[in-house]
Amino acid sequence: MDMDKVKCPHCGYEMPLQAAKDAICRGVFVRCKGRNCKRIFEVRINSNSDKTK
Repeated sequence: MDMDKVKCPHCGYEMPLQAAKDAICRGVFVRCKGRNCKRIFEVRINSNSDKTK
């Protein structure tokens, strides 16, 4: 299965999370593990796709 790493939108840190290319996700909030960031952000993957309807 082909997966991508989730990156923090604030600092660009590659989180220890992976998502499949065809995954659909929204409403999941995580805290950045970056040394100086620690911000909370929403993981949104393919949320604008027609599959969500």
